[in-house]
Amino acid sequence: MPRKPRHVSLTTLLVVGEGSDDKAFIDHLKSLLVQRGHGRRVTVKAGDGGSPGNIITHASRAYQAEDYNYRYFVLDDDIPPTSADIKNAKAAGYQIILWQPHCLEGALLDVLGERVQPHESSQALKQRLHPRLAAHHTKPEAYASLFTLPVVIATQNTSVVAVRELLQGQ
Repeated sequence: MPRKPRHVSLTTLLVVGEGSDDKAFIDHLKSLLVQRGHGRRVTVKAGDGGSPGNIITHASRAYQAEDYNYRYFVLDDDIPPTSADIKNAKAAGYQIILWQPHCLEGALLDVLGERVQPHESSQALKQRLHPRLAAHHTKPEAYASLFTLPVVIATQNTSVVAVRELLQGQ
């Protein structure tokens, strides 16, 4: 008797980062955490940078015709989205995760156990992190040596934990 074909229910996820650095890091996490053939298809896109409102408006329009089960924006916290931005994101079917403290680089320095001061700018945090990366900060492989699977699993940084859990389907 021939076997019936197995149909795996596919969950689709769209993650839009603020810019190319966010896309690169999230793609790195995806390579660590999302296993092929386990019913999850994760698409990571880079926003155009700029204000949260611009990113939300552009991405909402650009991907509105695409079919995803879940949609997320991952944005810096240094210029948080306004209540109108949050309302627009929600109306377009997105949830928002904010990198903390301040931005992606602040979150990653926190993961590495380094203090991030409230007065530090996003640019200063970039200057602290980028020289330590293994490649250009817009390449996923840049993050591989510092942010290994054990480091990513052990972190208590709430924003990195939130992204990790959404990629894992938790």
